[in-house]
Amino acid sequence: MKARAALLLCLLLSACAQTSYLYYGDSSHAYYKAVKHATAQSVADYKASLENVFSESACRQQPVPPGLNCDYAMLLIAEKDFSAAREYLLREKSCWPESALLVDHLLQRYGLEP
Repeated sequence: MKARAALLLCLLLSACAQTSYLYYGDSSHAYYKAVKHATAQSVADYKASLENVFSESACRQQPVPPGLNCDYAMLLIAEKDFSAAREYLLREKSCWPESALLVDHLLQRYGLEP
């Protein structure tokens, strides 16, 4: 009887625990501020939040969430850093194959194809 109660308690407690497959950090809040305010500081904060997500995802050995490599690439394109932007677009495509159509379009649009 005690074993059943302990097992039931473990099941209930483990059901409440969240496992985070992807790490977003504060990128959602930073993105909102960058879009709403569109200041150089808010965009720089968003870029820094993405860099934090990249490093934290690597430490956790998790993939970067979908779309964030692409967002970072678009920030790099705005800064005219086309070679780094191409690298991040290709990372997006390799991590998330379903993004291939969008990434190929962006590579073509910004002349980043090999």
